[in-house]
Amino acid sequence: MLRNISPFVLKSTRQIKISAATSSASFNGVIPTEKIEKRYTLSSGPGGQNVQKNATKVEIRFKVNEAEWLSETLRNAIEEKLSHRINSAGELIIDSDRTRERHLNVADCFDKLRSAIYAIEKEQGKRKTSEEDEKILRERAAVATQHRLYEKRRTSEKKSLRHAAVEL
Repeated sequence: MLRNISPFVLKSTRQIKISAATSSASFNGVIPTEKIEKRYTLSSGPGGQNVQKNATKVEIRFKVNEAEWLSETLRNAIEEKLSHRINSAGELIIDSDRTRERHLNVADCFDKLRSAIYAIEKEQGKRKTSEEDEKILRERAAVATQHRLYEKRRTSEKKSLRHAAVEL
């Protein structure tokens, strides 16, 4: 099985180390590839004979509740937001058959996973607006409206003065 993986992918997966992620730390972008199961299947779509000969479609899966490299809150959010990608065994499944090259599809799968985690983390970090915030925003909008109307009146007066000068 390892014979079919390019040397680049093997080298890069060996170099990635598990970071010391604590439960309160945010996701740092490092995904421990050795803890994620990779499956290769025949791809569909264009590619000619390459599609029939080589298993280039990649599927990665891991158990979300056993991923100690993610914080507890992030694991819960992943289970909630990506529930349509989690099977009955609790495994998050991401696949890719975007390219004809297996190693590029592996990289695409990990990129999809990383992007999804970042999006969930960003959504968690959003601040909820309070009544005070809404009050401040309404006041700012009112001031902006007054300023806009003042400028509109000023422009109108300037143009009417030009018009009056021409009529004399």
